[in-house]
Amino acid sequence: MKKLRFWVTYALLFLAIGGIGVLVYQFTENYAPAYAYQLDESIILQDLSNLSQVTIDYSEKPTVLLFFTSWCPYCNEDAPKIVELHDKYKEFINVYGINVIQRDELSEVIDYVEEHSIDYPVLLDQSNQLYTNYGSHGFPSMFFITPNGETIDAIVGSADISYIEQSFLKLIN
Repeated sequence: MKKLRFWVTYALLFLAIGGIGVLVYQFTENYAPAYAYQLDESIILQDLSNLSQVTIDYSEKPTVLLFFTSWCPYCNEDAPKIVELHDKYKEFINVYGINVIQRDELSEVIDYVEEHSIDYPVLLDQSNQLYTNYGSHGFPSMFFITPNGETIDAIVGSADISYIEQSFLKLIN
């Protein structure tokens, strides 16, 4: 009986360690694209009115892509910070809000933009493809892209405004 208990305990321990290893591997595999993703061409997405397409031309100047949803409490917490930083650095950096509309309601997104007085372009990732390309890490997710299309920094989740501003400054320099 003791041998059976020993082998069952050993097998469960082995499975638990193996499961943790698989989870760590999957997390690091899924996380890598956020920093490794290289834009080779401009991005074209629909605007909030769904009437026109907008081209994100990151080669014009450094670009910040901000993935968000209207229902995300962290997105609502960070929205005023991003508006403030956009106003401060809009001469040097393009900011685009990218709503993952498959996880949201258009009317709620429009209300969100009005509530937070967002004046940078807000676009709809209708196919969820752009968000998937960047690793689908959560909301909000900010990616800092150089004019040659290289993602040099990312912030996933809510952050202090000074921390976000450091990433803005890193992108400018």
